Amino acid sequence: MASASRITLWIAIVAVPCLGWGQRDLDSLDVWLRQMHPDPFIRCGEQAWDEALSLARAEWPEPAASKADKARAVNRLLQVLQDSHTAASTWHWAWAVERQYGTVPVRWAIEGEALWTLDSAIPGLPEEVRILELNGVAAEQCVRAGLDLANMEGYSPDGARRTAAHALTPWVLGHTRSSQLAIVWLDPQSGQADTTIVATWPWRKSGKAWNEISTKRLPIEWTFPDGSALGSRDARRFKKRADRIEASGKTARIQTSWDGAAVVKITSFAQGSWRRYHRQLRLGFERARGLDCPVIIDLRGNPGGQSPRMEALWRQVGLVPRHLPYALVAKQSPATAKVHRKFYRGLRKRWVDRHKDTSPDARYIYRMATLPAGQTDTLTFGQQRVAKEVFKGAVALIIDGESASATVSFAGAFQATRRGPVFGEPCLGPSVGTMGNPHLKVLPDSRVVVSLSTAVYMAQATNTWAQSQPIRPDVYIPTMWRRSSSLASQIQDWIHPPLLP
Repeated sequence: MASASRITLWIAIVAVPCLGWGQRDLDSLDVWLRQMHPDPFIRCGEQAWDEALSLARAEWPEPAASKADKARAVNRLLQVLQDSHTAASTWHWAWAVERQYGTVPVRWAIEGEALWTLDSAIPGLPEEVRILELNGVAAEQCVRAGLDLANMEGYSPDGARRTAAHALTPWVLGHTRSSQLAIVWLDPQSGQADTTIVATWPWRKSGKAWNEISTKRLPIEWTFPDGSALGSRDARRFKKRADRIEASGKTARIQTSWDGAAVVKITSFAQGSWRRYHRQLRLGFERARGLDCPVIIDLRGNPGGQSPRMEALWRQVGLVPRHLPYALVAKQSPATAKVHRKFYRGLRKRWVDRHKDTSPDARYIYRMATLPAGQTDTLTFGQQRVAKEVFKGAVALIIDGESASATVSFAGAFQATRRGPVFGEPCLGPSVGTMGNPHLKVLPDSRVVVSLSTAVYMAQATNTWAQSQPIRPDVYIPTMWRRSSSLASQIQDWIHPPLLP
């Protein structure tokens, strides 16, 4: 009798709270999703979500599981929605791992279930070698974990592999709770397995650790046919970057200069000064017109950002009027209402009230600030006019699996109007549009931060918005992450077409 009482007490103290722990997180996530997203099941159907939710309840990690494994479970569930803006926030959980266990300066590439080093600042670990194990975890298992943590926008396997690679190191360190990384890799010369063990760098010293393979750039950079930059400030930055790469004994992995063409590399539509972005855009295209040379727009790795910045780029090259975007479907919730009403005040409110009938931006701010909670509104946009000083020369576009959100909208318009060839690999999203305007929430028990879309950006009028095939380039570059990829030669052949026999 006493034994039965002890068992009952154990269930009450240990087992029931564990079950309730998973329930609270999943119940909260389900409520927030239905409350905040304008159309969460458009790509998967509500039944698929309910089934995935039931499976997640059965497979939910134990309370003692690592933060990385909890984030993996959350993201794996949200992937069924095929919405890159509705996911476990990698920025939050990965930074939490780095603060606790440190960082390792290495980048990965994924092909199928195979894992490779993309770039390495670890002594003794070459780039582009096959990985067999990380901290005793088989490479194939690491890849599966990375793919569970990847972003998806529609059916986007290339984008998923690209984004999965960024999650691998923090997941391995968090999963194994280790401040060192033991890497078993295959030596391409001997064909034998080799092991490199490296201690992590504290996150406060991460900048120094990553300096040798840093890919940090300004949000917008121009390179002209003679290799020059746009202005002395950029020229100094280019020289500093070239000196750093030379000192490391490597060559630049990302080529942004081609003989005979001007290249504008835009890494983000969100970062940096608004004024400087527009100034650089205008001055760069003015110089390209003066040089009478083709322009290559490089949007590799651009995760998107502010639609107006993307639209400004389109106005520089678009030769036909175009909806960009066509419409925005947004839903109001108590959380978003608080944000919108805080934004709609003071001098900005006076400007919005004055221009809400003439400016799409003012109209959007006003309608979202005054929309009652629980309601959904659709805001349509007029066509982008052809600018007076539009660049009419030859233009090409480069994208990859990490080109997302607003970048997808630009690529769709660029390809649909046949403005020029698109080089690279399928991007993270379809041409009809993407989700957007994410809002952050924190799950009550696991404390995993999730982002939830509150809007749908429709790039074009269509009855098949739910179709999910990503934009495919006109010239597909296989294994574009390798130095030996055909990207450079394909671009050079476009600039200087080979003479036919």
